[in-house]
Amino acid sequence: MTDESRSREPSSAAGLTPEAAGLLETHFHMRLSREWDQRFEKLFRQGGVAKWYSGVGSEATTVASAACLRRDDALLTIHRDSGAILRYYASCEDLVPGLLPVENRHGREKSRELLYRLACQLLGRSDGFTAGYDRSFHYAHFDEETGLKHIGMISHMGAMIPVAAGVALAFRQQGSDRVALNYIGDGGTSTGEFHEGLNMAAVLDAPLVLVILNNRYAFSTPIGEQYRAESLAARAEGYGIEGIRIDGNDPLAVSAAVSGAVERARSGGGPTLIEAMLGRMRGHSEGDDSLGILDEAEKEKYESEDPVACFEASLVEQGIATTEHIEKVRGICSELVLEIVDEAVASAAPELAAGERPVFARATGSPGKGPLARGLAGSAEETSYLEAISLALGDALEEDPEVFLMGQDIAAFGGAFKVTRGLLEEFGPGRVLNTPIAEAGMIGIASGAALLGKRPVVEMQFSDFVSCGFNPLVNVAARFHYRTGLPVPLVIRLPSGGGVGAGPFHSQSLEATFLHVPGLKVVAPAWPEDAYSLLREAIRDPNPVLFFEHKYLYRRVKASLAPASIDIGAGVEAGARIVRPGDGVSVFTWGWMVHRAVAAAEALGEEGISVEVVDLRVLAPLDEKTVMDSVGRTGRALVVHEAQLTGGFGGEIAARIAEGAFEALDAPVRRLAYPDHPVPFNKELEAVCLPDEESIAASLRELAAW
Repeated sequence: MTDESRSREPSSAAGLTPEAAGLLETHFHMRLSREWDQRFEKLFRQGGVAKWYSGVGSEATTVASAACLRRDDALLTIHRDSGAILRYYASCEDLVPGLLPVENRHGREKSRELLYRLACQLLGRSDGFTAGYDRSFHYAHFDEETGLKHIGMISHMGAMIPVAAGVALAFRQQGSDRVALNYIGDGGTSTGEFHEGLNMAAVLDAPLVLVILNNRYAFSTPIGEQYRAESLAARAEGYGIEGIRIDGNDPLAVSAAVSGAVERARSGGGPTLIEAMLGRMRGHSEGDDSLGILDEAEKEKYESEDPVACFEASLVEQGIATTEHIEKVRGICSELVLEIVDEAVASAAPELAAGERPVFARATGSPGKGPLARGLAGSAEETSYLEAISLALGDALEEDPEVFLMGQDIAAFGGAFKVTRGLLEEFGPGRVLNTPIAEAGMIGIASGAALLGKRPVVEMQFSDFVSCGFNPLVNVAARFHYRTGLPVPLVIRLPSGGGVGAGPFHSQSLEATFLHVPGLKVVAPAWPEDAYSLLREAIRDPNPVLFFEHKYLYRRVKASLAPASIDIGAGVEAGARIVRPGDGVSVFTWGWMVHRAVAAAEALGEEGISVEVVDLRVLAPLDEKTVMDSVGRTGRALVVHEAQLTGGFGGEIAARIAEGAFEALDAPVRRLAYPDHPVPFNKELEAVCLPDEESIAASLRELAAW
């Protein structure tokens, strides 16, 4: 179809009021969404697309709600929100100039390009937003030209609500009146992250609008088996926010509720929870038989309430549109979708070399050195490991206004270990934020804020608690750059390790758990100067960084933070450091164990055994060259770590040495670690199992004698 034929104005468009024109634009996008979904349903049946989650039946809610956004607001969608995406990306005037007297949002060519790229994304083509790296609606697109900020879901339902809250928080911190609109299905409201994200959004007064698409079934589970509340909107009262239940098949009701929520969010009124009631017109996904659990009467009811057909009938009944106009729009949308999708089908598949896409984002620009250990640089006064971390946080806050801290009890109380003491008074509550006990919520919110250019630093009271935030850390923060190309500058501070009699839930060394996750950088400093410099570099890094702070070292290790000892500018990839040269045996370790290894090496030196101690400092990315060079000098390697032996990072280091430096080895690679059981509470029981100077020295003697 030509642009000319598309642009012929229908007779019903003459003299339209702005309100009527708005209704006709809503209709255009509802029909466009319906044709889009039906085209992909057909492609699925033909084998042209591997999976399809249809949005048929939700068009009134998704289209009308997205129409309430400005182009600089943020849209966060799930897998059946085609209508919202299409409405957010383009207006009727963008796609079919002259069809209706409505505003041009983006410019025709750009809008069509966005829809073409969307189709390519759904088909896994190279021109898709993720170039084939991620499926269907699992993508994000930030468009500088149009201002669009669209963030798609991960498969774990509920997980994106904290992310949306983080995006909204970033808007508030930036002093703008932008809002974030997020969707979720009724099934996802049962997840923990739904609660954590919404509760934290309420506490933070985040400008968030959350729309529940309640089609009464989670896959095949009816709402009566999901929750006992009369409505999901009623939950809002428990969070102290506005809750509204609406007919999701009525675009006017949707528009009224969402526009009110958006304006309330813009004016500082905080989040709103909207429950849109829908009918189930498709299964969970195309090809499954979940729709078969509905009886015929229920199916007929939902079909009779089809939002597209009902809205079209209403427009004709009110005299806003003619039957001819309705049919014309149907034809235009059908041909437009066919044209765009067919072009996408014919487009190129991703090149196989594209699988080499980088896991980590590269730093852009040079931020400079910034403040250096304020008031202490060059001083003879020794600074503790804990004080060095506190100084790094203060200097980072002073250097970059995008940096902010968040965590439990970190504000007036100063944190569980007093690392953040005094920072609230210096930088204020907008930069040092107390949070509820909600690790998944914290990490999700930090991830969302990081996507908007903020640099959040999250404190876990103990590293052990990060397990509660595993999903947003591993599946959101770590994967985002690889999936989308967007940076996620986020630091998680993790007080870790044993030696203080804290028991099995406060003494774990969990670094190996996350070293298996691509996209995470892992740092474990042993010295105050490294704690300072590496934390500064971690905050500047455009990637999520796990910063393991050994709590045994907090007040027991001190050093002078003289300028010569502070290496700012080398980045997190500064690499390993040889803290004691030697030529007889190499020992590789990190954190507290570095100090015990140095003590053992000093004792063995008196016995004539030369030990080289390598402090790895940064575990991911690993400085493999320094490791191999050290083994090349000594021919013997011992890896020491505090974590349990099985699955510990020592096994990976040993494997790399065996693969990369086998010819240099004069003895088998040895590991020394904690036994495979939890850390006991009693200090004497704990000490028996921890690698210490004596056990490290014994292992080194055995290797030297090999």
